[in-house]
Amino acid sequence: MHTRDFVHLDLAPFRRAGLALSLNEFERLVMEAVAQVLPEHPPIDGRLDMTESEASFLRDAGVDLSEFAPREHGAESALVRAAAEYAAILAASLSVPELSTRLGVDESSVRQRLISHRLYGIKVGKGWRVPLFELDAAGQALVGGLHLVAPHWVDAHPVEVAQWFTQPHADLEGPGDEPVSPRAFLLAGSNPRTVAALAEEFGDS
Repeated sequence: MHTRDFVHLDLAPFRRAGLALSLNEFERLVMEAVAQVLPEHPPIDGRLDMTESEASFLRDAGVDLSEFAPREHGAESALVRAAAEYAAILAASLSVPELSTRLGVDESSVRQRLISHRLYGIKVGKGWRVPLFELDAAGQALVGGLHLVAPHWVDAHPVEVAQWFTQPHADLEGPGDEPVSPRAFLLAGSNPRTVAALAEEFGDS
């Protein structure tokens, strides 16, 4: 008899990053991500809208009608992967009170930065979540020059922002001439205006 394998959820990685996240909070954030990323209705089976004559014509032309059926990719689905990445970003994020404590500033200061788009935030319910990738390696200060880059992320999806900011960029080079991510480029103390200029591509998408 086949038994189903269950994966034990371990919050240790979040605790190592200084994130005081409970299982209930994690579940809530995951479901927020799923609700925002996944469509409200399943894909439409295009075969159901065909008349018999249309279906017969396509079959005679050598077309496999299964091509009009919804794809079933399960965990390999791009939508599932996007939802998983979004959930991870939300889980590895800070609330306004948490961020203000780390930065040693008032909550109103953090909210003002979010409103003025000098800090990128994700609206979840009535509150904000600030992705941890906007903080330095110690998690106690914002990445230098972020206020010049974040305004270009307005209306961009969190997954798109995270991938762009944390993955190597062909136009940014590290000490060994290797491509580095915009985040690593800024953390190295390089010119933030260079990254801000590259971030303008968000407005062109």
